[in-house]
Amino acid sequence: MAETAAGVRHPALISSCERLVTDARARVREVSWEEVEECGPRCFLVDVREPQEFAEATAPGAINVPRGLLEFTIDKHPQLQHLDEDGLLNSRLYLFCGTGGRSALAALALEALGFKQVYSVRGGLKLRQAES
Repeated sequence: MAETAAGVRHPALISSCERLVTDARARVREVSWEEVEECGPRCFLVDVREPQEFAEATAPGAINVPRGLLEFTIDKHPQLQHLDEDGLLNSRLYLFCGTGGRSALAALALEALGFKQVYSVRGGLKLRQAES
């Protein structure tokens, strides 16, 4: 549970955040790591965790576009900036984070921006590491 500086817990806030993630997971397309490995051309694996998390560990071939800046910077990433708008919006994007919550929220946001093939990787990096 979240705590304030004074140590007071806010269960209603935690419950609301959990509902938000649950709702996002129900609305986006989730895929397994096995499906990601079958990815072909015009397909990108995007780690939406923070840069320090990305530096500690990530999936092979992943690019880092943090969730907090995703909507503003995805088109500026060096591996994506060469695509025109149509190419970017139609590229297959597999998003992942630590456990799948942030990637589900990120997928929902990109779909709202018009991205056509956005997927959240079920279980995130923790599941990938557990399966390895």
